[in-house]
Amino acid sequence: MSNVLALINRAVGRMVPRSKERYYSSDRWNNTWSQGYDLNIAQEDARYGTLMALMRRYEGEGPLLDVGCGDGLLEERYRKVSGVQIVAFDYSATAIESATARRLSDVKFLCGDSRTFRPEQQFSIVVLNESLYYVDDYLGMMKNLSRALKPEGVFLISMHYSRITKRIWKNVLRSHPLILGVSLKDEATGSIWHIRSLRARE
Repeated sequence: MSNVLALINRAVGRMVPRSKERYYSSDRWNNTWSQGYDLNIAQEDARYGTLMALMRRYEGEGPLLDVGCGDGLLEERYRKVSGVQIVAFDYSATAIESATARRLSDVKFLCGDSRTFRPEQQFSIVVLNESLYYVDDYLGMMKNLSRALKPEGVFLISMHYSRITKRIWKNVLRSHPLILGVSLKDEATGSIWHIRSLRARE
């Protein structure tokens, strides 16, 4: 019976994609952002508030790196509570145009791909705000980005709950020591997020 269950679990596992990478090319994101994609809505407020509170806790003297920053909404909100230097990038040129148009002080927006990005400095936090599940080789990406963390630096990851992100969390938590975890649920929509701070892989 246990062999049958193991086979079923493996079959189900193969049906769940590793990530959403195959569905979201840079062209698709450019199209999405050009149509006015907006996360500045009430249902996202608790998630952004929690994420920013954790950013404040771990920012130290900075700088911070935001991987997959979209149109810079997080940077705009965070600039109201902290003046620490931020480097933020996204592989949608359209999103980066919108982010740059915010004209935020001490925030550098770049167009880049998280799978190949090579940071030129070290950061107190690497933020992966709803971006990790768009990369198939998310562990490889985190390994690459861990080189950009200061010795006391942390990853700060937010992911909306799904079958894909459940699997990703399982693999990430096996290889990166957990510092703190928070779960949030929006009662109106039933949406659940997990936000966790982790050390680089030991």
